[in-house]
Amino acid sequence: MRSLQAVSLAVVFWFSPLSALVGQDNPDQRVTKIEIRPAQIELAVGERATIEILALDADGQVVEDAFVQAWANGAEASFDLDSYTIQGVQPGRTTVMGRVRRPAPEGPGFENFYGLVTVTVLPLPVARVEITRSQASLYQGTRVRFAAMAFSTERPREDVPIDWTSSNSDVVEVSAGGLVYANGLGSATLTATGGGGGAAASVDVTVGDNPIRRVVLHSGRTSTRVGDVVRLRAHPADASGAPVPGAEIHWTWSAIQGQGSVAAWLEADDDSTGSFVAHEPGRFLVSATVGSVWADVEIEVAPRPPRRRVSLVAHGVVPSGQSTTDLWVFEGRDGRDYVYTGTYSGNLMYAWDVTDPGNPVITDSVSFDGRRVNDVKINADASLAVVTSENASNRRNGITILDVADPAHPRQISHFTEGLTGGIHNTWIDGSLVYAVNYGTRDIRIVDVSDPVNPRMVGHWGLESDDRFLHDITILDGLAYLSYWDDGVVILDVGNGIKGGTPTAPKKVSQFKYSYKLGPEAYGNTHHAVRYGDYVFLGDEIFGCAECINGPRGYVHVVDVSDLEHPKEVAYYRVPEAGVHNMWAEDDLLYIGYYQAGLRVVDISGELRGDLYRQGREVGWFMTEDPSGTTPNATNTWGAQPYKGLIYASDGNSGLWVVRLEPPTPEPIP
Repeated sequence: MRSLQAVSLAVVFWFSPLSALVGQDNPDQRVTKIEIRPAQIELAVGERATIEILALDADGQVVEDAFVQAWANGAEASFDLDSYTIQGVQPGRTTVMGRVRRPAPEGPGFENFYGLVTVTVLPLPVARVEITRSQASLYQGTRVRFAAMAFSTERPREDVPIDWTSSNSDVVEVSAGGLVYANGLGSATLTATGGGGGAAASVDVTVGDNPIRRVVLHSGRTSTRVGDVVRLRAHPADASGAPVPGAEIHWTWSAIQGQGSVAAWLEADDDSTGSFVAHEPGRFLVSATVGSVWADVEIEVAPRPPRRRVSLVAHGVVPSGQSTTDLWVFEGRDGRDYVYTGTYSGNLMYAWDVTDPGNPVITDSVSFDGRRVNDVKINADASLAVVTSENASNRRNGITILDVADPAHPRQISHFTEGLTGGIHNTWIDGSLVYAVNYGTRDIRIVDVSDPVNPRMVGHWGLESDDRFLHDITILDGLAYLSYWDDGVVILDVGNGIKGGTPTAPKKVSQFKYSYKLGPEAYGNTHHAVRYGDYVFLGDEIFGCAECINGPRGYVHVVDVSDLEHPKEVAYYRVPEAGVHNMWAEDDLLYIGYYQAGLRVVDISGELRGDLYRQGREVGWFMTEDPSGTTPNATNTWGAQPYKGLIYASDGNSGLWVVRLEPPTPEPIP
């Protein structure tokens, strides 16, 4: 989750954690009010302002050690908890909030005390407009889409409309969306203007005679099933059948039989190729068109196998009031099976013996000076565990290294804080190196734990961006995938060799960032990245949005990295009215902790294109809800991991779950 450093659009906490250190010495219990000064702020994009967030007791006195959670509700402003600095990011209006959450004085439940400051971010003037298509020669009777983007800084302005005009509509006519029609022979100038005036860009277009007489269309196959990709290749040809270069294929579809919808993509380089994916069974007609000529192919689409049942094996309940974070399942050196789980505000990590998966048993716990134990990882030979710390009482956050030779009773070896005191949210272990997500510096710190008693810092890497925010890291085959929030996913060479990077001196390979609309706002919010095959699966995390009535939003973006230096989004998986959290990919299945939508299991076999949810690639789901949870009957699935034929999932409200994905059945699950 986006946490307490440099957050720019997410509520920090979704589930209902027990406030830390419950007891008479808990300063949170003295808080009765949150006050933020000033109450209103007006900024330009890029401008900064500092606020005060005060936790006050009943007498109006400041409670110095209260655990104040803070966040920004929207993409318009970023917020840095270290300095209490707000920076304008994009035009609009938002709020920055502070909260103290404490156990209710009597009975179960919590009391929340909030304060907020209203932030108005004023737009910068449009500095330039860029037309993204360089093609300037068209054939009469054809059409081509041009695109343009306005900029005030180096970031594109999604909020600025583009106005298109043509100097001669008898030659080229342009629609409001940039679709250009080649009407007659000659030349004309297209102009794209940003923001109703001011900055503009132009491109000269020439229209020549049209030699195209037919379209040649080839289909990889004419029968398929829902969710599987059919590759199509087409090219325009002249009267002799020779290919005509420089014309754009337009793909369309229609349903001949059955009710359905499809998504199609066009990749235009030397050849024009399309990808057809049906969301429902039926018979479809797919057409490739250039100007007034076209070619068709009929495709028969069969149903996808029905969903599989997910059965409960066991539910492991944590001690009363504790909220569970991440988990790691492994076989210990004693030959038994274990799960380690963290806690949100409980200062604890629990060790579970799951050798009998139907009866998970807590064998021990380890306490930390860090109110949030967000992440736990086990190294490859199951000798060490690395646990993260945030919000330590002495402000000395970092990583704790545990000896797990006796996995039922892990013991602390060392606590490493050098360069990590700002808080560590997530880690990844690769050999003897720990890659730690540093919330203080918003970069990766690389720690050598080959001598776990004396860890040492051996490297770091960070994106060069003033408003960067790093959330997570995963590593596979010498490549690291950094979830850099609004800067998307950053791929690093950490020993793969593609860019000469080493494990301690990473080199950037590529970056993929995106922005999509959710209600009136645009979001990036890359929270978690998982590599599998030719794809990286990116999960968003969105809190505080207008749509977030019953909890977070966000979904899984599927990015094709078969060409590592040119990633491109090709598909997505989105559960309506819910928000995605952590993921795990294995054996052609994607296991997702989907917050209020529970555990989701998705088929990611073969080539992926389009809307995986509508295609029926979701093979099973399970709601991790419990009437005795910290929030009764509220599902809050954090993450999941397959292990020895079962799935282990953690839920922020209700602890540890063990379930089984049952074999396929010929009939749909009722």
